[in-house]
Amino acid sequence: MEGNGPALIALPRRLRVQDIPAAYREIEARRGEGSVVVDFGSVEEFDSSALALLGHLRACAADVRVINVPAVVDRSFRASLGGTPPAPACEGPGLDLPTRVLHSISARFLAQMRSVTRFFVLLGDEIYYTASFLRKRRGVYPGEIWNQLFFMGYKSYPITCMLVFLIGVTIALTLTGQLKLYGADIYLADIIGYGMLRELVPLMVGIILAGKVGAAVTAELSTMTVLEEVDALKTMGVVPARFLMVPRLLAMTMAVPFLVVLADAVGVAGGILVARFSLDIIPSAFIREMQTAVDLGDFLIGIVKSLVFGWAVVVASGYKGLTVGRSAGEVGRATTESVVLSISLIILIDCVFALILY
Repeated sequence: MEGNGPALIALPRRLRVQDIPAAYREIEARRGEGSVVVDFGSVEEFDSSALALLGHLRACAADVRVINVPAVVDRSFRASLGGTPPAPACEGPGLDLPTRVLHSISARFLAQMRSVTRFFVLLGDEIYYTASFLRKRRGVYPGEIWNQLFFMGYKSYPITCMLVFLIGVTIALTLTGQLKLYGADIYLADIIGYGMLRELVPLMVGIILAGKVGAAVTAELSTMTVLEEVDALKTMGVVPARFLMVPRLLAMTMAVPFLVVLADAVGVAGGILVARFSLDIIPSAFIREMQTAVDLGDFLIGIVKSLVFGWAVVVASGYKGLTVGRSAGEVGRATTESVVLSISLIILIDCVFALILY
């Protein structure tokens, strides 16, 4: 935007059917703020959907102006559409405010429903492809599984253990003062053991994986999509959702139990440390009391929850990475959205577990 003049939108070099929705949404958003100038000067790769967009914009003479249309694009437009704007013409300024608001809300709702549908389609595909690989051992490069396991497991355990240890110390310090008031010092072991094994460790492991692994997976896959490496896989007859996602799902499945075991140990160690120096409870007494409140079932519930959280992170990250727009800005946006989506799914799934278990 220059001063109070019209908003200038420069379209990307590649303008094909998968790029049109993002460009159209940006144009419509700017139209709501005033007049818009759409610059086609950078467009080199296009298809019939780009020509349809051009005709649509040329029908919006009231508040949209098209500039710098390349000669090849203009010739293709006139040859395919005869220079006639597609019908129906775009919305004009004659629509009243309630109608425009209704159109905007319905368009956003339908877009969200399409996104949800694509997410669950990808989830179903990944379940099928993973089961198929485990049965037939084909369609996936095995070495990639170990590469992803090294990244998701070995590279993630230091930050996971450090944060969970600090959380264990913080919770123990917070509870110490209240337990002293009632002479219930020893029950610190029950609260730390039960809270860590069943709730806090799975939740923290999931959130850490969403921020570290999820962001990395989305950035990697979205960059491959923008650089047309995913298109190259399709050209070779390779299914990207299988070749790229199954190794990550299997690696996450193998890495999460080890992370949870380590995190449980250091989280409880933080509680033991606080109990020893603040409440003068020796470690052996702490562990004996903790064993009266938690058992193997609580530990296994924590592992199962963490596995589901890890799968949600991988699927959400892959979904955002494989459906990213074809520009550098979309890579950063997709990475941010994948972290938000992963954490939202983790909290939602945790609520479902709480309803089932309690």
